[in-house]
Amino acid sequence: MVRVLLIVAAAVLGVSVAVGAQVKTSVKAGVYTAAQADRGLALYRSKCASCHAPNRFTDEFFYTSFAGKPLWEMFDVISDSMPEDNPGSLKKEEYADVIAYLLKLNNFPTGETDLPIDKDALSAILMEKP
Repeated sequence: MVRVLLIVAAAVLGVSVAVGAQVKTSVKAGVYTAAQADRGLALYRSKCASCHAPNRFTDEFFYTSFAGKPLWEMFDVISDSMPEDNPGSLKKEEYADVIAYLLKLNNFPTGETDLPIDKDALSAILMEKP
């Protein structure tokens, strides 16, 4: 009887661990589309380029700020503080488009689906150095 209880307890514990674990993927796995990055480039040119040169997003400071962290952190910072003259004024999809452009700028591969906009999905994507 005790053995059966231990097996059942182990099975329940294993399920709860599996349910609580979130699958992580990398920006190196193709988490945005080429079309999304193109939309992001257009937005970058109209909303960001007057203050930010593209090489600002490929330097060591950029990687130090975001490498090893969930992509949600980048999305959160950018969507809360940009554009500087009107923070938070873009749609969530537009912020994701700009981030897709930044990923393309860093030579991360494209994929089959647009970069998501929700916190849980972006938290499951890890920003890495190229």
